[in-house]
Amino acid sequence: MKYFLLFIALFTITLSFAQYPIVTIDNQTYGPNEPSIYINPTNPAQIVAGSNINNHYVSSDTGKTWEIKTLRSSLGVYGDPVIYADEYGNFYFCHLAATKTKKYPNWIDRIVVQKSDNGGKNFNDGSFAGLNGDKEQDKHWIVKDQHSLLHKDNIYLSWTEFDNYDSKDPQDHSRIQFARSVDGAASFEQAITISDTIGDCLDDDNTLEGATPAIGKNGEVYVAWSGFGKIYFDKSLDGGRTWGKDRVVAIQDEGWVLDFDQIYRSNGLPILVADHSRGKYKNRLYLLWGESLQGIGGEIKLKYSDNGGDTWSDEITVNSSSVGDQFLPHIAIDQTDGTVYVVFYDRRNSASNLLMDVYVAFSEDGGQTFTNKLITPQPFLPPGKEVFFGDYNGISAHRGIVRPIWTGTDENLNGKLNIQTALLTKDLLKSNSQILTDTLFFKYFKGEANNTFVLYSNEVINYSIKLNVKKHKYSLIGKTYRKKYVKPFCDVGFDFKDTNGVYINTAKGKKAKLKMHIKGKDFDRKYNVKL
Repeated sequence: MKYFLLFIALFTITLSFAQYPIVTIDNQTYGPNEPSIYINPTNPAQIVAGSNINNHYVSSDTGKTWEIKTLRSSLGVYGDPVIYADEYGNFYFCHLAATKTKKYPNWIDRIVVQKSDNGGKNFNDGSFAGLNGDKEQDKHWIVKDQHSLLHKDNIYLSWTEFDNYDSKDPQDHSRIQFARSVDGAASFEQAITISDTIGDCLDDDNTLEGATPAIGKNGEVYVAWSGFGKIYFDKSLDGGRTWGKDRVVAIQDEGWVLDFDQIYRSNGLPILVADHSRGKYKNRLYLLWGESLQGIGGEIKLKYSDNGGDTWSDEITVNSSSVGDQFLPHIAIDQTDGTVYVVFYDRRNSASNLLMDVYVAFSEDGGQTFTNKLITPQPFLPPGKEVFFGDYNGISAHRGIVRPIWTGTDENLNGKLNIQTALLTKDLLKSNSQILTDTLFFKYFKGEANNTFVLYSNEVINYSIKLNVKKHKYSLIGKTYRKKYVKPFCDVGFDFKDTNGVYINTAKGKKAKLKMHIKGKDFDRKYNVKL
C-alpha cells in the first residue's frame, strides 16, 4: 500500500557465468514490485503474471517472452496483485480497489477479482468482495475448490479489514475477513469475520494480516494468518459458511514485520498451500513463513500437517545456510507430482549481509528436507530504505516447469526496479548449480538522515575516491569527502565498524558529484558522475 519512492544509484560491473536462463519481464514500467505468477494447468505454455500497481504480463511460450499490458477495471486497480488459474484454464487477477469517489486510504474499500477465459490475454471488468462502508480491505489471497464433491468450483478469498488504516486509535481494529463465490467469480457473497481475535490498525506486528486460504481433500477450507508474534490457523468444514476456533500453530519470532538492511520493509507473512497431487504426500498442508531470529537473522521456516491442521510437524528451516539474511519467501506445489518449491531472497554470499541473490529450494520428501539452488547469475544491490520494494514475490510450478518471479534492481539503469523470472525445470534444478564469480559494485544511497557511498569487490583493488556533496541543489559550495587505499576486500557494506571495505558516510545532501579511479587485476576505470 506504500509505493514507489525514488532512489539514486550508480553502475555495476559484473563478470559471471550463468547456468539458469534469466528473463527480464519488465524494466519499462515505473517501479514495478510485488510480482505474482501462475502457470495455466491446462496449457503450461500460457503464463500470466502481475506487479504493482496495474501491470499485467502475458506469455504464450512458457515465459521466454512477455507482453506488458495494463490492467483496467471500473472498480479501480491499486496493487497487491495475486494471480491464480483453475483446472479449466481460467485466470483470476485479484487486486485492491481504487474507488473514484473516495480519498486514499478509504478508496481500497473492497477486494476486486477479474477473470479471463482466453489464457489471461484479457480480463473482464471484475466483481468484488468485502465492501463495508469506508473500512479498508487489504492483503488478500485466493483459492478455488477444484476437486471435492460437495463444494467443487467454489472460489474463496481471505484478507484483512481495517477500521481505519494506519490509525493509532485503540478503538480502531483489524480482523480477518472471508468471502466465497459460488458462480465462478461473477459475484461474491457477504463477507464474514473468521478471526476470533482483533488486531490494531498500524499495519505492524500487532495487526492481523497475511490471511491465505487452502483447500482440503473433502472441500475443507483452511486459512492461516499472522499477528502478535504468532501464526493463527482456522478451518471450515461446510464450504466456508461457518468456522471453528482460531489455533496458534507457530510462533513467529520478532513478529511478521521484519527489518533488513537497505530494504524499505519486509514481511514474513505466512503462505498456506495444500498438496492435491497423487504423490506420496497428497493432502499434506504446508505452512511457510519468514522470521528473524536473534543472533541469526532472517530465516525461512516451514511446517506441515497430514491431518487437516490438527497437529503440525516441528519447524523446518528451508534455507540450507543461516549465514546472512533470508527473506520474502513464497511457495508452490507442482500438483502433478507433489514437489514443493520455495523462492526467497538470500544474502548468504554477502560478507556484509547487503547484496542479494535469489534462491529456489525444492523438496521431494514432503518438505522434510530442501535442496537450495542459487538462481541469479550475480548478486544485486538492494534499492535502499526509501524505495518500496514490495511485500512479496511469487512462484508457480506445473509438470516439472518452475517459474519463480521476483523484484530486482538494475544498476545499468541507475538502480531501476525490474521484474524477472527464471526458466527452470525440476530436472535442471536437480542437475545444475550456479557459479558466482567476481562482481564489482558501487552505489550511492540517499537516506533521510545521511547519505552513504559504498564500494565492494571480490578481489584486491586500488581505489581513489572523491565525493562532493551539496546540501542544496544549486549550492556552489559543498563538502568534499576523499578516500584512497589499496586493499583486498569482499562485499563492503553498511556496518561502519567493518574495516574490510570502502564506505563514505556523508552529511545529508541534495546533490553530489563523484570522481573515482579504480584499478584491479583485469580493469582500470575512471568515473566522473553526477548523482
